Amino acid sequence: MTAVVAAVIASLWAVAGFASFTLRAEWSDTLSAAAASASPAVAQVLMLLAPLMVVTVAAIAWYATRRALRPVKRVRIRAAQLMVADPSGRVEVPETGGEIAALAEVVNGTLARAQRAGDAQRRLVADAAHELRSPLAVLQAGLDVALAYPDRTDWRRTVVTAAEQVGRLTALTDDLLLMAQLDAGRGTPVPPSPVDVPATLIRLAGEAEVVGRDVRVSVLDPVPLLVLIDRTAFERIVRNLLDNAVRHAAAVVEVRAATGTRRLRVSVADDGPGIPGADQDRIFERFTRLGDARDRHRGGTGLGLAIARELAHRLGGTLVVAGSEASGATFTLDLPADALDESPGT
Repeated sequence: MTAVVAAVIASLWAVAGFASFTLRAEWSDTLSAAAASASPAVAQVLMLLAPLMVVTVAAIAWYATRRALRPVKRVRIRAAQLMVADPSGRVEVPETGGEIAALAEVVNGTLARAQRAGDAQRRLVADAAHELRSPLAVLQAGLDVALAYPDRTDWRRTVVTAAEQVGRLTALTDDLLLMAQLDAGRGTPVPPSPVDVPATLIRLAGEAEVVGRDVRVSVLDPVPLLVLIDRTAFERIVRNLLDNAVRHAAAVVEVRAATGTRRLRVSVADDGPGIPGADQDRIFERFTRLGDARDRHRGGTGLGLAIARELAHRLGGTLVVAGSEASGATFTLDLPADALDESPGT
C-alpha cells in the first residue's frame, strides 16, 4: 500500500512539474511579446508575477494531493495496527464511497480471511495436541508400570498395547500431514487414470474386513465399470469411508457403485448406531466424534471424514451422509468421472 501511495504522489508531482514547465514556457512567450509593446515597468511586474503563479499552482496541487490521500494513510495505519494488536478489528469505511471506500472494504476482507485462517490454525494445533496426548499417555503409563514392576508385567500384552498406540500415532501423523498439504494447496489431484471401480472396491473392502471387528463388508452388484479418475484420491476417500463404517457397524457394511451422466456415485452404508440429523454435517469437521459410539477408543483419528470430504471437493464432487439415529449411516460419494465402457448404470 505504501508503494502504491508513493507511486501516486510521484505521478502527481510529475504532472505538476510538467504543468509548471508548460505554464512557465507559455507565460515566458506571452510576457516577452507583451514586454515588446508595453512599458518597462509593466513588463517587470509581469515577469515577477509569473514565478509566483507557478508556485501557487504547485502549492495547490500539493495540498489537494495530500488531502485526497489522507484517508489512504488512515487506512494503512489502522490496518497495520490491527494486524499486530487485534486481527478481529476492521478499518473504517468512508461514507463518501469511491475508490478509497473500495480500498477499505478490500482491506477489511483481507483482515477477515487472515483472522479465519489464524483461528483455523490455532484450532488445528490445539486439537492435534489433544489427540496426540491420549496415545502418548497410554504408552507412557504402560511402560512406566512395566519398568516399575518387571517381574509382574505381562510383557507380551505390554508390547501389543505399545504397538497399538504407536500405530495410532502414526495414523494421526499421516492424516495431519495430508491435511496440512491440502490446506496449503499442495494436495492437488494427479492426472486421471483408468480405474476398475468394482475391482478397486472389492480390494478395499477386503482390506477393511481384515482389520475390522468381525464385520462383513460386501460390494453389492459389482457390474463391470471402468472410469477415468484420480486413482490415489479416489482410493483414499473410499478407504476412509470403509474404515469409518467398519468401526461403527454392528455386523454389516454394504458398498454400492453406480454411474450417471459423466458421474460416479459410491455409497457406503453401515448398520451401526447412525448419526442424528443435526450432526450429519458436523461430523465432517476436524476431530469431531459423536457420543460414546464414535469415540477415540475405537481407533479413529478424527480426521478421516474431513480428509475424505476435502479430497471429494478437490475432485469436483461431493460427500454427504444420510440416515437416522437408529438405522445406521450411509455415506454417498458423487464424483465427476468419464466412463470408458458402455456398462449400464443406475
